[in-house]
Amino acid sequence: MRLNKRDIPLYVQLEQILKSQIMTGELLPEKRIPTEKELAKIYHVSSITARQAIMRLVQEGLLLRKQGKGTFVRKGLKNTKNIMTFNVAGDIKDVVPEGLISQQVTVLGIETVKSSRLVAEALEMAEQEDVSRITRTRADNNVVISYIKNYLPVDIGKKITKEDLLAKPMLHVLKNKLKLSLKKGIQYVVAVTADYEIASALSISISSPVLYLETIIYDMNDRPVDFVQTFYRSDLFRYTLKIDMKEIMSA
Repeated sequence: MRLNKRDIPLYVQLEQILKSQIMTGELLPEKRIPTEKELAKIYHVSSITARQAIMRLVQEGLLLRKQGKGTFVRKGLKNTKNIMTFNVAGDIKDVVPEGLISQQVTVLGIETVKSSRLVAEALEMAEQEDVSRITRTRADNNVVISYIKNYLPVDIGKKITKEDLLAKPMLHVLKNKLKLSLKKGIQYVVAVTADYEIASALSISISSPVLYLETIIYDMNDRPVDFVQTFYRSDLFRYTLKIDMKEIMSA
């Protein structure tokens, strides 16, 4: 896993990767991060470079060094997510992004895994409980533009097949095949940098800028039925929000 050979210093690139992993929940509060030597080996940099990246995040307040124990993600980080909500009570075509159906889908995996703390909190279940994880990429004109990870309660995820996802977007599958009554979605958008997993899926360089969307879909009983992590190539994707001014004026 090599960082980009470009003008941005390597320690800054590594700092941004670690920060992105914290923001997306890959590195959770109170979790120990890899050591300087481990980071140096993973990203093919010197231990000095790894130490610089860590110290910058310590100074920023995201990491905490404990003598003799290692470096940990700081507990109690403030939630800075800017939350947007959207209504999915109408026709499903109203909430599927334009052009999504025409894109080429590759299903990378459908499996049962143990929920991380982030996934458990999103789906309102116990940590380490079984969940269904579905990973996919979407391409436009044979160029991969997004990498998607869906986490669903097992009773829902086990009913979804590869063939379903090749034919229709996930919201179609949830509503039309599984007959779930969907009520609302909560979503936030943030810019992150690509780590090895994301870079590999999107065919981009490590530490490239990526647009990250995190979405939770709820049914009519306010049960979370789908937690989605979507990573978009920022050079090929633009997030657009259409606002109905008539509804705003009548509110």
